[in-house]
Amino acid sequence: MSAPEVVQVPQFRFEGLMIQRIIVHRIYTKVAGKEPLDPKTSNHLVKLAQPAIDALQLRITKALGNKSHGIEMSIHDVTAESFFQTAASMLHADEASFIKTSKELAINLHKAQLTTNTPGGMLAIIAGRVGDDALPFIAAIKAETQDGFKANEKDDQVDMEYIAELLLTDTQRFYKIGLLTEHISKPAGAEGYQAGNYRSFLFDHLMTATETRPAAAYFYRVFLGMDIQASSKKLTEDFFEYTRDFIKTAPLDDNAKLDLHEALRTELRSQEATISAGGFGAKHLPAELRKEYEDYMTAKGFPANAINKDTDYIHAKLRKRRRFVFTNGVWISTPPEKTDDFLQIEPADDAGITVVKIKGAFQEQQ
Repeated sequence: MSAPEVVQVPQFRFEGLMIQRIIVHRIYTKVAGKEPLDPKTSNHLVKLAQPAIDALQLRITKALGNKSHGIEMSIHDVTAESFFQTAASMLHADEASFIKTSKELAINLHKAQLTTNTPGGMLAIIAGRVGDDALPFIAAIKAETQDGFKANEKDDQVDMEYIAELLLTDTQRFYKIGLLTEHISKPAGAEGYQAGNYRSFLFDHLMTATETRPAAAYFYRVFLGMDIQASSKKLTEDFFEYTRDFIKTAPLDDNAKLDLHEALRTELRSQEATISAGGFGAKHLPAELRKEYEDYMTAKGFPANAINKDTDYIHAKLRKRRRFVFTNGVWISTPPEKTDDFLQIEPADDAGITVVKIKGAFQEQQ
């Protein structure tokens, strides 16, 4: 069965995320020379107090939301045993079916990890509603455990209690989230559920690091059956062109605009795997222009979520400007392309005077 073309809606908001069901299974670490242990699966839903539910809802919203590195993905695998078909069947399932099917996902993640050295951890399968239209979602969270200490206060003493396994702390980096949400509700047909009626998202701390896209592939490609959107090259080009146009017309002096143009090229040349309008604005734009910039990008139809960065279409435009520095502190900056056509520098004479010929008329002083 081949995956149908996914029709993407321009924006998605994760605010208002509400958790309705949680079940947790343990995935064991593979030990060299020993037979892999099957997952330890649960038979009952997790019951959490409301403060704990609120904290978990906030973790997921922050990870996948518009100011984060959450990435919208394409649904790659739509076969009968895929995460997509399995998760789609769970969206409207009763409790018994939800629990049973979640165990299948734990087994699938276990199998996906067998060819890697990935540590074990906990797999939480979460169902709920999300976004302005309270759309149903299924999220799979793979979290590695940490240890830590808990403070216990008594009348005349403060003690510490050691906790061997902590999950999803506010500062924890080692977790991954795959989320599937239904934006058009239709029953499964002869070939199962149709990917065009769903949207899929990924958060992975490895996707935001400098070295790492292949390291996360077992989770998003093998287990989730998702892939980086085919439009990443075009979206990256759009980000560059739209941001450059905004900078040109921004109410800033020429030196500030020059700095922002260089910051834009630097961000796109960096080793970070993702980029977003919100992230660029917060890092580089004056506070008074950030909302205007984000509104401008939204009006252009650019996603509010982070996108996977692929600079193939704009590679030549991202090269650094060349700078020629002279002994008296004077420097000349030129565009990165075709410098020899723009500028000719003759060797200095005995008096230390250098003749510079520029193919172009003087325009302004900055």
